[in-house]
Amino acid sequence: MAIGYFYMILSLLCFGMIGIIAKFADARECRPSAVYTLAYAWSVLFGAVFVVLFRGGDFHVPAIVYAIALPFGVASAIGGIVFMAGIRYGKISTSWLIINLSAAIPAIASVLLYHERISARKVAMVALAVISVILLWKDKQADEARQLNTSVSEEIA
Repeated sequence: MAIGYFYMILSLLCFGMIGIIAKFADARECRPSAVYTLAYAWSVLFGAVFVVLFRGGDFHVPAIVYAIALPFGVASAIGGIVFMAGIRYGKISTSWLIINLSAAIPAIASVLLYHERISARKVAMVALAVISVILLWKDKQADEARQLNTSVSEEIA
């Protein structure tokens, strides 16, 4: 069980770093498509080295893995590129929260596709995700109103 916690913490740190690195690249005016294309190229290289070192170079995988990996890779690349393009128009904290709210999608899909039982915890999680999106939208409106009032005040002065 201890290895599971290690994986969870490492995953948390690595996924968190993606947001920080994406904002770092945006601050240096990098093109999202270029950043993610190179990131995925490095991922392929790292993955190949990982397989060689820890699996003895055994690249043989069942055909179903390719069928799963293709849409997984496409969704990941598109999600990353549009995330990085989107942070130019808002705060990284808001953008990253929206990505984390995407956890509601697999929760709903697990009920619909895999017929998992609906528990009070899952209902609460989806409800809180919806409430979070509404609050983020209201926060964005408040920020825009403050910016408008500030610019109007500066023009009058």
